[in-house]
Amino acid sequence: MATELPRFTLPLPAATFLERHWQRRTLFMPAAARGLDYPDADTLAGLALEAEVESRLIRGAGDGPWSLQQGPLEEDAFENLGERDWTLLVQSVDHFLTPVSLLLDDFSFVPGWRLEDIMISYAAEGGSVGPHFDQYDVFLIQASGHRHWKIGPHCDDAAPQRTDTPLKMLAHMPCEQEFHAGPGDVLYLPPGVAHHGVASDSDCVTWSVGFRAPDYRDLLAEMVAECLANQPEQLYGDAGRAPCTDPGRLEQNDLERLLSASLGLLDRAQAARAVARWLSTPRQNGLDFVVDEEQIRAGAPDAALVRHGGVRLLRQGDQAWLNGECWTLDAEQTALVDLLASQRRYREDQLQPLLDGSARELLNHWIDQGFFAPL
Repeated sequence: MATELPRFTLPLPAATFLERHWQRRTLFMPAAARGLDYPDADTLAGLALEAEVESRLIRGAGDGPWSLQQGPLEEDAFENLGERDWTLLVQSVDHFLTPVSLLLDDFSFVPGWRLEDIMISYAAEGGSVGPHFDQYDVFLIQASGHRHWKIGPHCDDAAPQRTDTPLKMLAHMPCEQEFHAGPGDVLYLPPGVAHHGVASDSDCVTWSVGFRAPDYRDLLAEMVAECLANQPEQLYGDAGRAPCTDPGRLEQNDLERLLSASLGLLDRAQAARAVARWLSTPRQNGLDFVVDEEQIRAGAPDAALVRHGGVRLLRQGDQAWLNGECWTLDAEQTALVDLLASQRRYREDQLQPLLDGSARELLNHWIDQGFFAPL
């Protein structure tokens, strides 16, 4: 059992990082992370067998051939892999293994709603997912073994892709930078930066802390659905209109009337609820996985309470949004929710001053629901 919880230390002031690097340029940070012994390869393989867990097994190198097997995997999937050129990726490990989620407290220099999840990969020597790019910020943290990274130019959807693999893989990636990452080294990549990582040895475990970048199209769809959910039927009417001069034309005044009435159904307050619901909904539901309280106590003896890794909690005004559900707060509950939303583990001296009346009732209810676990 690991006795140290995962930690990341930004090696420069947060303001400097956000000004110079965030969404702008790559940054390699040697020895910036520690406490990454858990989960090991066996734990990751066990997760990949679970129906609730999103996982992928990738085999191949160089020009291929490449193969992709989507989880959940069967136990015999690992029997004949060999000693080279394969990678197991397990998505949203933080949602299922609460000790892993505690690393996210060290990314508090950006709002919590910007965090998506932690994917963890295990690769044999030569294992890779090929040259590609992501449309979100990512911190690639080497937990064990070594990985050689080649960094390419900024790409977009127009970049040529290979058509002979089941993976989204760039057809060509010129190398602009190279890094050799060992245990504890961290590589930050902005959205769109091409990269290609290859395991240099066996037991290569890499954590990928990915950030949520909402697609405005998705947000608009959520807003429309929220605003129309309880709207009665409202049909167009034009009583008292003048005779038309050209029945084949859509007149501007008619168009404006249709647009105004339709867009008028989008209520800003309801749209804001839709956004908060979307941002507070976790990528996967991991609440059926129990919290490893013993491991957290070993790494944080002063912790009295921990938030389950499968919980996303935001406060917006007098409302708390927990995994897509809205809770209206009273004055006693607001300070408690601010604490619970701002971090993931809590000391007794932090909690006690805030547990008056309805605040204690709310926390007890959330504990009963499995959202938080006392230690």
